[in-house]
Amino acid sequence: MIRAAVLGADVSKSRSPAIHNAAFRALGIEGEYLPFSVAPALFASLVADLRAQGYRYLNVTIPHKAAASALANSHGPEARVSGAANTLLFDPGGGIRAENTDGAGLLAALADLGVAAAGSVVVMAGAGGAAAGAVEALTRAGAQVRLVARRPELAEQLRARLLEGQRDQVAVTPWQGDGLGAALAGATVLVSAVPAAAWTDPETAAGLPALTGGAAVLEMAYGGETPLGIAARAHGARYADGLGMLVHQAAHAITLALGETPPLAPLFEAVRGAR
Repeated sequence: MIRAAVLGADVSKSRSPAIHNAAFRALGIEGEYLPFSVAPALFASLVADLRAQGYRYLNVTIPHKAAASALANSHGPEARVSGAANTLLFDPGGGIRAENTDGAGLLAALADLGVAAAGSVVVMAGAGGAAAGAVEALTRAGAQVRLVARRPELAEQLRARLLEGQRDQVAVTPWQGDGLGAALAGATVLVSAVPAAAWTDPETAAGLPALTGGAAVLEMAYGGETPLGIAARAHGARYADGLGMLVHQAAHAITLALGETPPLAPLFEAVRGAR
């Protein structure tokens, strides 16, 4: 039997168990996927315990992604760039591989919005852990990224961790003043990697009128109507919250862990039923 889990500070309302258990059923696999809420001080010991119990893989959410990456002895490119892992794969030989599937999830969710990353000009709002793996995936896929951040020094550090060719595809813009509006000029996509509540701040949202009707907006946050969603629709932009990204990143994690790709329809049905 396949055993897997999601670990976070509070995963009592996580939709990951619904998604992964639906994937097991769709693939005809006998499996069990459980949520474990754990404090940072106990995270490493819980990972060791679950590994000893025969768990195949773990998914990791806030605030443990950096700690998960630190436990690994090999890293996928997005985990390397971001310093954060949302998936730990246990090698029968004893190794732990860190992966960050957020970028793959983002690319697939953008495709659902009709956006191909190659050749797109993408404004990434935020430069924290949620953005890092996504920027790596976007630039690897051929997008030009305008990274808008309250703390440009963090954005520059993120840019510096990219491979040399990918760095040339990223421009850093301070959010202050009309930074967001200037970045949105001529852009085809806005990706929000900041909390949904951040967009209630008038200064944060000041540049949104620069959105055009042909733009696409993807917000990593999910769980109901958001200020960004309301604003995006008001400006005629196509909008999606983070549920699609959640499903796609989970499907990619399952593929990495099990070598089989689950059909997406049962996963979307499961996540909507878990609302």
